[in-house]
Amino acid sequence: MSLFAGTFGAILGLGGGIFLVPALTLLVGVPIKFAVSTSLIAVVATSVASSSIYLKKGFTNLRLGLLLETTTVLGAVIGSSIAIYIKEEFLALLFSFVALYTAIAMWRSEKSKNNSLPSEERKATKSSLNLSNEFIDPSTGNKVSYAPKNLLAGTVLSSTAGAMSALLGIGGGPIKVPLMRLVMGIPLKAATATSSFMVGITASASALIYLGEGLVKTELAIPAVLGIFLGARAGALAAGKIKSRYINFIFVILLIIIALEMFMKGIGAVL
Repeated sequence: MSLFAGTFGAILGLGGGIFLVPALTLLVGVPIKFAVSTSLIAVVATSVASSSIYLKKGFTNLRLGLLLETTTVLGAVIGSSIAIYIKEEFLALLFSFVALYTAIAMWRSEKSKNNSLPSEERKATKSSLNLSNEFIDPSTGNKVSYAPKNLLAGTVLSSTAGAMSALLGIGGGPIKVPLMRLVMGIPLKAATATSSFMVGITASASALIYLGEGLVKTELAIPAVLGIFLGARAGALAAGKIKSRYINFIFVILLIIIALEMFMKGIGAVL
């Protein structure tokens, strides 16, 4: 279970939490708040395992990731501080809506093929924060160059990713990847790699608060971390060779299934 979550979490840049939380709650019967705290710790392992591989391949945009984390961590601290007071049924419904939103957003992202900015705009971005980047896509052998757009909107909206990470144990990836892809114009593989780097920082900030509230069970966390770490290494090694449209397709189908199951759990009927 955690092996699967780690593999797909690394491939999709999600951290694995969006798969691990419903697996723990729906299949194992773990209360959602304990599932969230376990997931957050496991997401840190996913980030560590996958980020080193993505960095070597040149997919990760470190400067962009650190910029977005300034507001993401703030949102994570706020979200985890209020999560302990929210009913589990509401969290399940919220998880369902986030999963459905992510599926729709990533389906839309495949429709958009504009992965780079005009040369003048790229030059302007370079001269200010130097956030432009490029990488070789192993699935095609082509060089992909891009420069992020809408930096202010991306930075502000990242706080939402942090809050959702803390509330739902998802590491923020399901918000960050569509945000970077659709709002900031980042190619999918760069977005997933940068998200993989970021989710560990985001999850760490939230996990500490859950730990302080006594919501972490070591008997759940240890096997989850082991499985998700191994899965994340395998996923990160495979990700560069998989074409983006296949990643998107798998992503959308899985998220729709998860959204439906968590919705039914939220309204009191498990499929």
